[in-house]
Amino acid sequence: MGYDQLFKTILEGLFRDFLELFFPEAAARLDFQTLRFVDKEVFANVPEGTVREADVIAKLQTREGKPELVLVHIEVQTEPESDFPRRMFEYYSVLRLHYGIPVFPVVVYLRHGPSSRVAEYRESLFEQELLLFRYHTLALARLPAEEYVETSPLGAALAALMAASRNRARLRLSMLERVVGSELDEVLKYLLVNVIETFFELSGEDAEEYRRLVSGKEYRAVQEVELTWADRLMEKGREEGREKGREEGREEGREEGREVGVLEGKREALRRQLAVKFGELSHETKARVEAMSSTDLDRVLDRVVTATTLDELELGD
Repeated sequence: MGYDQLFKTILEGLFRDFLELFFPEAAARLDFQTLRFVDKEVFANVPEGTVREADVIAKLQTREGKPELVLVHIEVQTEPESDFPRRMFEYYSVLRLHYGIPVFPVVVYLRHGPSSRVAEYRESLFEQELLLFRYHTLALARLPAEEYVETSPLGAALAALMAASRNRARLRLSMLERVVGSELDEVLKYLLVNVIETFFELSGEDAEEYRRLVSGKEYRAVQEVELTWADRLMEKGREEGREKGREEGREEGREEGREVGVLEGKREALRRQLAVKFGELSHETKARVEAMSSTDLDRVLDRVVTATTLDELELGD
């Protein structure tokens, strides 16, 4: 699952949580009992020959006075692009004309993003302004991670993309603990853990402190999640190997692709499990893992759960 699809799936699964957390005034005016997601709209740019698909579009009623249908349109952007304000206006225009109801447009920036929570698109002709379109923005990187990690499981996961000013090891542990200990279903938990694992990596002293902290018995659930994550990385390696084999289109290519994918998946799983149990690995240990055969990797993976030191695995620093 790519980053765009990951965040789209999270936003649909936790749509109400997202609006209540970041746009509480708008959320207070919406009746989430009437929420339904509409089919993705496809936007064709005829001159450029490109086709785009809107990320998340929801239709629901207002709560105040006579109920009124509105659309909430959310786009996920990695970082700002010069032509994006125009694209948001195009999205808005098509949605407004097609559905004939008001639209609440939002852009979520995963990296960077404007400081203002409202952005604009303007068009002028002959020194006269003909058009002013405004839409809401959310630049995650400009928000304080420490404030959001305690708000909700969604806030804790998205804190991985926010600005962190305190101890990063403890902050990461707080993120995972908040998600793992929540009452969300397992699919949503996995997606939120995916965000943290992907966007909040630790290194050096931070990684060492994190491994020391997470080794405590009270964090057993977090430990299990990280070991499960390593297992899924190994399965991902197998799948990538199968895909590579399919692209080759020959039996030899398929076999080679599977073997390469499985081998790299085992190495990644072992590196992560060793780090969970023993802290940040030395360059020597990483090199030894890289040089191991598939058989040796299987042997060590079977023993790593019960081992108490690296020496027991014959991988000493």
